[in-house]
Amino acid sequence: SLLGAEADRAFLARLLTLPSEDYVAESLDRIDPVAVHEAHRFLRRALAKALHEPLLETYRSLGESGPYRIDPDSVGRRSLRNLCLGYLMQGDDPRTVQLCLDQFHSGTNMTDVLAALSALARSERPEREPALEEFYERWKDDPLVVDKWFAIQASAPLPDALERVRALTRHPAFNPRNPNKIRALVGAFCRGNPARFHARDGAGYAFLGDWILELDPINPQIAARLVGVLSRWRRYEPRLGELMRAQLERVLAAPNLSRDTYEIASKSLA
Repeated sequence: SLLGAEADRAFLARLLTLPSEDYVAESLDRIDPVAVHEAHRFLRRALAKALHEPLLETYRSLGESGPYRIDPDSVGRRSLRNLCLGYLMQGDDPRTVQLCLDQFHSGTNMTDVLAALSALARSERPEREPALEEFYERWKDDPLVVDKWFAIQASAPLPDALERVRALTRHPAFNPRNPNKIRALVGAFCRGNPARFHARDGAGYAFLGDWILELDPINPQIAARLVGVLSRWRRYEPRLGELMRAQLERVLAAPNLSRDTYEIASKSLA
């Protein structure tokens, strides 16, 4: 187990949490999000493999006991347990997948259920789609939970992430006139899935450009905020930066552009 007799679970969870991909990217002169993601994934998998048995033992030792609590010790326990699950799901051990499914089905609080669902959503295992469908059917009448359902899928760095997000824009629960839905799906993909949004073919940028132009007549404030995702194009590896700049120019050339969107796009190119 990773736990000592006097271990601070919340502190241990923090120690085992790798710096985010965004944090690492900011330390680079020119950002290559795909390279950062690959390095991050390699390290997570290496840690998961090297610490597999201690992670598994720790996860099992931190099972829920008693009613849901929000005291520091309980919060730390859930944080460490779910972190262990995330690492364990990096591998192919069928025991881990079953643990994840068990937590998803029997979790007594949304924190644990969402952690299990997120781990499944980030995998390419066949259990992924049934779990997502089950979660939606259970919570489809709660808009805030559905937003989390969208965001979990949009931020999952699967190879076909963009195609999945496109499909979700046609889901009955998605409403482009609802700012929360835009943030949960389009925003989560563009801001929370750097490896797939910044794909080297520029498809993610074109997707964002399409949505900026579609939203501008409906909600120029949201459209302008989305333009901000492209505003730091100079910080990226040159080919990516040029593709981002091309979308800014495309937006700026659109007729009848709102003042909000025009201002952000023009300043980004200045």
